[in-house]
Amino acid sequence: MSQAELARFIDRYTVEYMRTYPHPIERVWRAVSDPSEVSIWFWAGRSDPRLGGEYLFGPEDIGFQGVITAFEPPQLIRYGVAHRADSYWQRELAPVDGGTRLVFVQRIAPGGPLPDWPRDPPGTPADTPWWLGTLSCWHRSLDHLGVLMDGGVWRRADQAARDALDQRYREHMLATLP
Repeated sequence: MSQAELARFIDRYTVEYMRTYPHPIERVWRAVSDPSEVSIWFWAGRSDPRLGGEYLFGPEDIGFQGVITAFEPPQLIRYGVAHRADSYWQRELAPVDGGTRLVFVQRIAPGGPLPDWPRDPPGTPADTPWWLGTLSCWHRSLDHLGVLMDGGVWRRADQAARDALDQRYREHMLATLP
């Protein structure tokens, strides 16, 4: 699935990925909301899947953490970002012919502190929160989600495949980032 459509920039601070999985909405919902499944395809962690429930995926010092700010099974789960009121990441599901469409959106509001990482690709605006690694990592995570639901075993892509996806995102960012 690494040839899946690239993310779309809604604006400089919001990115959207769309995928269709050949599974019923209830199965996809479980994969995107159950912390034991999310820990397989995304990042190990914990969450209390309910409105107001706390979550942490990844290490406490750099992971994703906060509270769930929208919870509408089996259609929507939105994770609010700690200390960033208008930042979030969410997964929205809808049944479609042959399966379920997932729309994943991440918003990192302007004005907050950004990591002091080198810009890649060089020349991207200093105030954008997007880095090549973030975009290609989400892309690969959504591929991993599909493998999990298909009952397969995730295998890390070889370096050439990872480099190729990174290059696709590098060109995409330069061409489409607002």
